[in-house]
Amino acid sequence: MMNSLNTRANTTNKQQNKSKHSFGLPLSAYVIIATLLAVLTLVNFDIYQKEQHLLKGKVIRLALAPVDPRSLMQGDYMVLNYAIAAQVSAFVPEGTTDGTMQVKLDENQVASLISVDEIPLTTYSNIVAEAQALTTMSIQYRIRNHQVKFASNGYFFEEGQGERYEQAEYGQFRVNEQGSLLLESLLDKSFNVL
Repeated sequence: MMNSLNTRANTTNKQQNKSKHSFGLPLSAYVIIATLLAVLTLVNFDIYQKEQHLLKGKVIRLALAPVDPRSLMQGDYMVLNYAIAAQVSAFVPEGTTDGTMQVKLDENQVASLISVDEIPLTTYSNIVAEAQALTTMSIQYRIRNHQVKFASNGYFFEEGQGERYEQAEYGQFRVNEQGSLLLESLLDKSFNVL
């Protein structure tokens, strides 16, 4: 009699456990599914933030500096170098990894350097004087391998389109309130989107 009661109790417990896991999956499967959902949520939130950055960010254009023609085109990839980066690197103290530069925009939204880390550049004193009457914009920069980097130092495009992008003179960015840049497009010398 006692054995039959224990057997019934065990059977009832097994049925209750099965009803808790209605799909019959082990706990590790639920952990994997929850992790996957969390990762997908984070990725989609990052995409949403970048879309908002492109939609609401202010337009700023940086002049492209010439690069070695042998490394200009690497398949469907173009190396980008910015003229303003050389100006910034001349004023960045050794050991700096990140910072902020201040720029003013001309009538074509092309940026001119005013200061680096809020220290006015004496060689650009006329720009600094003009900028006091104008609205300035702050832009974040990074130093990696002793080079000034902005949002993107490369541009990917469809295979076979390299000739089209050789005409690029400017990178058009969107800058948010924190000074973070996001590359929107490349432009030719007449500011036409390539």
